[in-house]
Amino acid sequence: MNICILSTSLTVHRMGGTEVHAEALAAEAARQGHEVTVVTSSHPSGLKAERKNGFETFYLEGTSHLMSRADAPAWWRASAAEVSRLAASGKADVVWAENFAGLSCAAIPRGKRPPVISVVQGLGIRGEIASRFSETSSLSGLAYFLTRYAAQTLLYYIPRFRAMVRDSDLLVGVSRETIAALHAEFPRSRMKTSLIFNPVDTGRFRPDPGLRAEALKRLALPAGTRLVMMAGVMSRQKGMHVGLEAFSAIADRFPEARLLIVGDGPERGALEAAAAGLKDRIIFAGRAGNADMPAHYNSADVYLNPTLRLEGLPLVIAEAMACGLPSVVSRIGGTASTIEDGISGFFAAPGDAAGLASGMEKLLRDPGTAAGMGRKARADAEARFSLSNAVRRYAEESGKLLGEGS
Repeated sequence: MNICILSTSLTVHRMGGTEVHAEALAAEAARQGHEVTVVTSSHPSGLKAERKNGFETFYLEGTSHLMSRADAPAWWRASAAEVSRLAASGKADVVWAENFAGLSCAAIPRGKRPPVISVVQGLGIRGEIASRFSETSSLSGLAYFLTRYAAQTLLYYIPRFRAMVRDSDLLVGVSRETIAALHAEFPRSRMKTSLIFNPVDTGRFRPDPGLRAEALKRLALPAGTRLVMMAGVMSRQKGMHVGLEAFSAIADRFPEARLLIVGDGPERGALEAAAAGLKDRIIFAGRAGNADMPAHYNSADVYLNPTLRLEGLPLVIAEAMACGLPSVVSRIGGTASTIEDGISGFFAAPGDAAGLASGMEKLLRDPGTAAGMGRKARADAEARFSLSNAVRRYAEESGKLLGEGS
């Protein structure tokens, strides 16, 4: 099968779940014998095209991954033209599009374009609005939310979402909660939705004692260190300030414990200031590429995800599970499709630092229980989040669409 994957950004533009997802699908689909072409926005250094990991990537000149109101029209024009070119040359039997990336292609009348599968990473319109609201932490931020963001939502986001639902041939929801949100807001989507969990390469993300020893040595930590880890973009909606508060609440009771924070972002300065009183116990590792993440997960004993955002399914939790970590997680949106409470980790309410602290304390106080939960997390990740299985599901759904069109 000739597969075209559309994503307005990849990891060369920024590090996020959507970008990692697009590249993981491309590499695994190529490994499974498909011919894969990825189309994305212009490369930061001006590169036009490259081939690596078994697939070719085209960077569309004159487009921007920021997708502002001014930038978006260039993407719509260029991506539709590129898909049409690829289809005409036999290189695009089907399009897998991240979020809104395939809108202009899907708008082309059926029969004149390949089938379009749109991957819905969020929790619908209400989920997006709630997530944006969770970012507000000041009066100026609230004013922006109530004025400019509200206008953008009404004029651009809602129409785009409706167009994606209307014109896509299939909508893939990445969690049970994503599917439920789609069905609630767009009842007609029930006829063309499929659940395929956000996947993880469980061969690369796996328990590895050797990686743990190397990571602890690199961090200059003794072998007996108990390490709690948070990872992601340091934005307000990721809730890392709540996670830091939770760790601070138990730090005195576990002097051997450290908190490793992997990532970067606008909240880093505020987090570093808040951690000043525990600076010898908090490690800011900075931004890490996806290739470095297995070592970080393996260095840890507990994964902490205090998100305040209504997400589809955070890849970082699935990756931590695949590496055999028990997790303490805010139960919000698609995080409910990850761990099993009390079996492979613990849930807490969003913003509940005391609840997160309680979960961490249980795991740090009883390493045997934590290890058993980690083994269950690994088994669940293999069963539900396997990258190879996910790509087979995408290929199966693509085959159905191509069969229907023949």
